[in-house]
Amino acid sequence: MRSSYTRRELLQAIGMAAALPRITHAASTVETRKAVFQDIPVHYESYGDGPEALVFIHGWTCDLTFWRGQEPIYTRRRSLLIDLPGHGESGKPHVAYPMEFFAKSVDAVMRDAGVERATLIGHSLGGPIIYAYLRLFQERAKSMALVDVDVRKGSAGPINREEQRQRMARRASYMRGPAGEKDFARTVESCFTKLTPEPVKEEVRAKMFATPQYVRVASLTSPSSLPPPGRDEAFRLPAIAIQAASPATELSYKAMKNIFPNLDLEIWNGSGHFLMMENPTRFNETLERFLQKTN
Repeated sequence: MRSSYTRRELLQAIGMAAALPRITHAASTVETRKAVFQDIPVHYESYGDGPEALVFIHGWTCDLTFWRGQEPIYTRRRSLLIDLPGHGESGKPHVAYPMEFFAKSVDAVMRDAGVERATLIGHSLGGPIIYAYLRLFQERAKSMALVDVDVRKGSAGPINREEQRQRMARRASYMRGPAGEKDFARTVESCFTKLTPEPVKEEVRAKMFATPQYVRVASLTSPSSLPPPGRDEAFRLPAIAIQAASPATELSYKAMKNIFPNLDLEIWNGSGHFLMMENPTRFNETLERFLQKTN
């Protein structure tokens, strides 16, 4: 039986792989809306007004509430927080969920909100989703912040389509059923360290397990239909990667810098996978510095 992913393996699997009533939220007014993408309601929160926004993209089996620690940023800037299809309060159809599917849903939300350009902020699976978004809608991206991700060529558009199909079929076979459920539990635990606060662990466990198993599986095993990346394909927008330290961090950064030449790196020693939840003050200070430098 396949053992659970380590955090590094999880990142590699991810990498290769009508308005509602207004409510008051902290210093800003939030409008809770649902865009429609391929007949799927995509739930999101919209803060502020204007054609440029921060767009927060959560990770695998998570939802927009994983960004609640970033309230001091998104309530004071034009921002969109999205529940990706299959997650949170969005529709959960039994369909394929390749990276371009998520990327197109993000664009549908932006269009529904009247946003023309975005600073894309993605955690975990959000990294490959941003990569797919850039391959599809490069002109609509202003800058990006990657949060503990692993993105490499082939993350959104296979280098070898048949090899991708076979690899994802193998992965799907051990992610399903009761054995897959146990493996998923071990995978979730691998995302924590001694520094991860217990309330964060409890919240992460509850919300990740709330994502249906068929969505969990399809999100990591749906082959991409995007064309292979060009040999010299690169996206030169301002970018930062905020990464938990691991033996593979530097190698992963070098691979990502081939795709994003202007990518800066900040490494957090001892942190787990959910950096923005474990230490929101430090995370927000880093993100704010990046936004001030790029705006």
